[in-house]
This record gives sequence, C-alpha cells and structure tokens, in this order.
Amino acid sequence: MEGTAGHCCCLLLRSMTAKRAAVTGQVHEPDSVPVETLPKGALGLAIIGFTPSWFSVIMGTGVLSTLIHQAPHQFRGMEDIGSALYLLNCFLFVLFLGISVTRYIMFPYVWRHLIRYPPQCFFLGTLPCGLSTIVAATAYIAVPKYGQWASNLAVLLWWINVVLAVAACVGVPFLMFTIHHLTLDKMTGAWLLPVVPAIVAAAAGSVVATVISPDHAVTVIGVCYVLWGMGVGLSFLILSLYFHRLTVYHLPDTEVIVSAFLPVGPLGQGAFGIIQLERAGKKVFPSTGFLGQSDAGDTVCAVSTIVGLIMWGFGLWWLCHGMYSVLIRRLSGHLKFNMGFWGFIFPLGVFNSATYALSTALPSAFFSYLAMVFLVALILLYIWVVLGTLHGTYNKTLLLAPCLTDMYSASVHGGQEHQPSSRSARSA
Repeated sequence: MEGTAGHCCCLLLRSMTAKRAAVTGQVHEPDSVPVETLPKGALGLAIIGFTPSWFSVIMGTGVLSTLIHQAPHQFRGMEDIGSALYLLNCFLFVLFLGISVTRYIMFPYVWRHLIRYPPQCFFLGTLPCGLSTIVAATAYIAVPKYGQWASNLAVLLWWINVVLAVAACVGVPFLMFTIHHLTLDKMTGAWLLPVVPAIVAAAAGSVVATVISPDHAVTVIGVCYVLWGMGVGLSFLILSLYFHRLTVYHLPDTEVIVSAFLPVGPLGQGAFGIIQLERAGKKVFPSTGFLGQSDAGDTVCAVSTIVGLIMWGFGLWWLCHGMYSVLIRRLSGHLKFNMGFWGFIFPLGVFNSATYALSTALPSAFFSYLAMVFLVALILLYIWVVLGTLHGTYNKTLLLAPCLTDMYSASVHGGQEHQPSSRSARSA
C-alpha cells in the first residue's frame, strides 16, 4: 500500500510540476537526494509535501476573523463568530508551524530544494503574514477580554513578526537576484509575496500601538512607518514591472491566473495600515510631543487619509483586473483547484479592511455599506475555498511539494527498476 501511495503521488506530482514548469518557465535542478532518506508511509509523504503555501490558509482565516469581529454593521453573533475563527486560526498556526518544523528536522535537505525553487520560495512570506493576522486579531479580540497579559502577548508576537517579515522581505529578493533563474514573460503576482510581510506587519503594529502605553507605542509606530515604506516601496516597483509584463506578454496562464488578485493585497493593506497608523498617532502624539508639535496628529491624519484613499483607488483597478483576468481564463479553460486559490481570500480581505478604515476616517456611509457587501462576498468565497482545500487534502493533491519532483521520481524509478529484487531495491 505504501509503495502504491508513493507511486501514485509521484505520477501526480510529475504531471502537476510539468504543467507548472511550462507555465512558470522555472528551471529547477535540485541536488540529488538519496533514496533511503525518502519517507516510507503516508504520514511521512504528507509531512514532506507540506509546503509554505499552507500558511496562506492562516492569512485568509485571520483576516476574515477580524473583518467579521470589526464589521461596521454588527448582527447578533458576529463577534462570537469572529472570536471562534480567531481561536481556530491560532490552532491552525501552531499545527502548521509544528508540521513545518518537523518537516525540516526529518528531511533537512528539503530546505535546500525549497530556496532554489522560486514558486515555493516566494511563499516563505506567508508565514509572517499569517502571524500578523493573529497579532492584529489578538489586539482586537483578546485584549478587550483579557487585558494586560493579552496586550503583552500581542507586543511580543509583533516583535517576533517584525524579524520574520524583514527576513522575508530582504532574504527572498536576495535569492531572486543571486540563484533563481527568472524571466519576465513568466512573472506572476506571486513576486509580491516576499515583500508584502513588511506591509502586513506594519498594519498589525498600528493596531497593537492602540492597546499599549504611549511611550512604547511611539517606538512601535516609528518601526511601522519604516516597515510600511519598505514594503510599499518595493511593491510599487514590482507592480510597475508586472504591468509591463502584462502589456508585453498578456495575461498569465490558467494555472497561475489567481495570482492576478495578489496586487490588491499590498495596496489594500497599505491603505489600511497608513490610516490605522494615523488613528494610533492621534492617541499617542499629543502626549509624547512627537516631532515637537502638539498638533502633529491632526497633520498626519489629513495626509494619511488622502494617501489611503489614493491607494484604495489603485487597488480597485487591480481588483477589476483580477476579476476579468480570472473570468477570461475560466471561459477559455478549466480552473483546477490548488493552494493558489487562497490568493483570492487575503487580498480581498485586506482590501475590505481598507474599506472599513475609510468608512470611519472620511466618514462615509457609502464605504460602510460597501464593506458589508464585500464581507458577504468574502465569506461565500472563503467557504468555497475551504471546501476545495478539504477535498484536495483528502485526495492528497495538495500534499505534494513541487520542489521535490526529482526526489519522488528517483524513488519510483528506482522501485520500478529493481522491482524483481526487493533486496536490491532496499540497497539502491
């Protein structure tokens, strides 16, 4: 049974990766892996196939939990649903982190393959992004209920998240510049994933700054502006390059078309972050004499709201682009579910967070009701993606690591070649 499972997984993975290679144009030449290091059972195959893209589940669930809990128009039970999703997300994060750590301890060579395979390496940014959603939800949901210890926990997690976000934002582009072989015609929105964590960490920090002491909040806000500038600046550079790629080479292929929604993420989160930083600043700046001016909060408020509205408008264009891109590819062919479909949830969620923020900052009834429309659509989309993920997990199509294709192939090829002699197979 185990040999059959491994053989089926290999054949499926080779088919999937051949298609992905044709789409992404990535040339993957991993180092050879000894066959005896391969997992022997279904559990081992699941662990080694657990890729960083699974943390996009944390991102989507986390943003939805805060959106439901903080919705501008509350109905009975909405806050309880948001709290339940928050607890579920915390559990999933610990579970996924444990599986990931186990993966790299049991199969240390996997890390080398991962960082050399761009489509998976980009997803390293999903871990700090997922943690950011937990940090923000802790400040929104746990602090009002549990007080000081929850506030201290939020601050501690945020500082850890800052380190991870900067590591992703600096480290992955370094790999892109040095060891990855990338071509412009195969570029997708996934190139944004390594730099988005800085923006998300800044947005989470802006929420944390509202539940801590003013003296500490000034430091947090200052770091958030640095992170925001780092992430937003790099995002605009990548978006410019991506726009050029679209005009010259047209839309991405069907398999990666969902990535057309990813540009909405940094713009929506950036808009929310700058407006939320303004809110935190209005509480902190007057009592701390920030910039030596007592009215600094009012100045920052006006500028931040305008910048947030501009970024929301830019994000709206990319949202329209994402919708018609997916529609065009859907009409021209079948969209096969994969973990990339979680790329629907987080970008749309943070764009709605920006809509929430604008409804309060302006203030505007239009943005308030528009946010509720977006929320309903997001909930329906989330349910659909969750069902697809459960189905893909059950049939194991989502528990295959494309960066390890050669390893699976070597295992099955060796088993087929030495099938007459089990002793020879074991010694291969």
